[in-house]
Amino acid sequence: MKAGVVHCRCSKCYSVPARKRVRKRTPGLSLLSLPEEIVLYVLQCLSAEDLLSVRAVHSQLRDVVDNHSSVWARVSFRDTWPSPSTLWLFERAAEKGNFEAAVKLGIAYLYNEGPLLSDEGRADVCGRKASHFFSLAESLRSPTADPFIWVFIRPPWSPTGSCCKAVVFDRLKAECDDNVVGKRGPLLHCLARVLQLFEDERRSDAVSLLEESSQAGCLQSSYLLWEHRRKAAMADPGRFLQCVRTLRDYAGKGCWEAQLSLAKVCISGNPLGLEAKACSDLVSQLFTSSSPASPHAAQNILRRGIKDTMRYILVDWLVEVTTMKDFSSLTLHVTVSCVDRYLALRSVPKARLQLLGIACMVVCTRYISKEILTIREAVWLTDNTYKYEDLVRMMGEVVSVLWGRIRNPSLLDYGEVLLALVPLERRSSHLFSYICELSLLYSALASPPPARLACAALLLTRALHHHAPLWPTLLADHTGFSKEDLVPLCVLLYVNCFSQDVPKDHRHVCLTGVKQRFEDENFQQISREKVMDFKELCQILEVPEVEPQVELQVEPPSPAGQPTDLHTFLASPSSTSKRRRDDSMQTHRGSFVATPTAELSNQEETLLGEILDWSLDTSCSGYEGDQEETSMTSINLQPLSSADQRLENCRAQSSDEDSFCEADGKVKDDQGQENLTFSTDLHSSGYSSVQSVSPSSSSSLMPCTFQTLSSSPGSSNQPGFRLLVPMQRPRGSKQVKRKNVAAHSGGEVEEERSANAGFLSL
Repeated sequence: MKAGVVHCRCSKCYSVPARKRVRKRTPGLSLLSLPEEIVLYVLQCLSAEDLLSVRAVHSQLRDVVDNHSSVWARVSFRDTWPSPSTLWLFERAAEKGNFEAAVKLGIAYLYNEGPLLSDEGRADVCGRKASHFFSLAESLRSPTADPFIWVFIRPPWSPTGSCCKAVVFDRLKAECDDNVVGKRGPLLHCLARVLQLFEDERRSDAVSLLEESSQAGCLQSSYLLWEHRRKAAMADPGRFLQCVRTLRDYAGKGCWEAQLSLAKVCISGNPLGLEAKACSDLVSQLFTSSSPASPHAAQNILRRGIKDTMRYILVDWLVEVTTMKDFSSLTLHVTVSCVDRYLALRSVPKARLQLLGIACMVVCTRYISKEILTIREAVWLTDNTYKYEDLVRMMGEVVSVLWGRIRNPSLLDYGEVLLALVPLERRSSHLFSYICELSLLYSALASPPPARLACAALLLTRALHHHAPLWPTLLADHTGFSKEDLVPLCVLLYVNCFSQDVPKDHRHVCLTGVKQRFEDENFQQISREKVMDFKELCQILEVPEVEPQVELQVEPPSPAGQPTDLHTFLASPSSTSKRRRDDSMQTHRGSFVATPTAELSNQEETLLGEILDWSLDTSCSGYEGDQEETSMTSINLQPLSSADQRLENCRAQSSDEDSFCEADGKVKDDQGQENLTFSTDLHSSGYSSVQSVSPSSSSSLMPCTFQTLSSSPGSSNQPGFRLLVPMQRPRGSKQVKRKNVAAHSGGEVEEERSANAGFLSL
């Protein structure tokens, strides 16, 4: 622009810039800008690894995490186990009140699984650490909760050398002598429960410990003392009356065992002198206040990816293990209850579902039975699909998730009360037990309250055996349930338990473990009894006949010819009983393999086609391989190295299998090769090989590794298809069927806190 030139004010020569509106930016919303209460709530929902990451973001978050113990008390250690790198994190959380961290640390130190300690003085160091965290975990629970840490230190103890369990016992006893007021009662109860399992003079000291624990306020110890003094008080009417009054006080305080015992006492003789109406109201209160073990358990399990058929196979396998080991029905019911409660809270991969089941059974046998299922034997029952440390860690997961509550309401407990009220003949009582165990197989029957389910099972039993009247007035008054209230659940029981559509595994083998269990002479072969048809049952129940619909169905194979995700899960143990096979199996042999863990290549299919005709008839399916009279798995026999032997000796100092280790050995033939013993059952089903010989028996088993094919050299632990190599077994060996001598015993009931007022008002 030249100087002195005047321009006009047209839009071409002169323009005023438009005024822009500047919007004020709102301040960004971040975690730091939230109220501290909300920040604490968010942090409490994180896992331990995520909490450490958030702590490193900002100094303000670091101060919040470090200054509030509630964050550490509620942080999650899901699928995390103590290791040298995370040991400080677990210990810090446990000292701040984290129950899960305390339980896992106690189990890790007890079994020396996780922390790496030197060989010198290992039992003493691990015992002192384990006792500290076990005591801490027990103090974090409710004062009315049943103590649980005695389950891990109970006999058998190591007969040779130092035993970590004995060190824990001595340390807990020394802690009780220090007069720790808040912990004294539960710890003394645990010590007494341990001494009760010994056969020597130590057993006599249990009563004195129970008395001290009762004086310290432990309700469970008070009830155990009542049971101990009951027999002596029955001879004197005055003492027995005072004994019943004491039982009523314990029932009013919320002890469900006392409530069950009080109901049985009132049914048998009414020593309190109550009116008939008051006595029936007391018992009916016990039934009507029953709540489901885990509300909406079936829906939660399905939502977490566990299908009905998967759960059916797992429970069927647990039934076979129970039969083989001669465990009681109560052990089976409590085990299934622990599995359902865990699955309702945590999701489990299908490959680890069998591990969950056997871990729950290991814990429950320690709690209920005098004869336990050892960890090494449990690993052997899974066909070595899992390792020793896998089972130990799963035990820690189960106990921590369930907050140490092992026993839960069982329909066997209510069944004892019902049978005391209206006794049945022996065959009818076996039918009642048979229906109760069949109900464990179905997820749909896990949702109703156990008291209601027990009444429906009794109604079905009386209907099938033509008892009249079908539901007497005595039962209606003492249970609070009328016949009309129980008919829908009774029909559901019949449709599920006596349906002909029994689930089958991938080899078309029917899963009938409960039926085979009750074919024993001890149960008068009640499972072979012909059951009336549905139309006749509806006529007896006086309900309109409707078409029965089975709740559980097996998924059909996928259209592409490959097994569905269900088939990768299907596997069950071989029992010593024969199984039924479908007649049409011969036409479908080409669609199944012994272990369908991966898709087959063309070369593998060609190789498999040459041996498939005899492989299906002589194979036993498992998660990782089959073992039968003709072995179908590539087996690599490897003797234990010196490092493995040191690891086994290390575990032997604290494990339950110390008293059984001396029986283990190696049997070699003239060529120096080990002889392997496999099951001869050609009709097995379930998870893995369950034989009539256990690792704790006189016959020894050589440890062997099952190698799988994988895409990379470092992925040998991943499942894959194995080359099937036949290994003939020496002729002449026979399997001996174990007779089931399991006795049916009672369980437990859990009451609502509000229901306890009825016992106090009597």
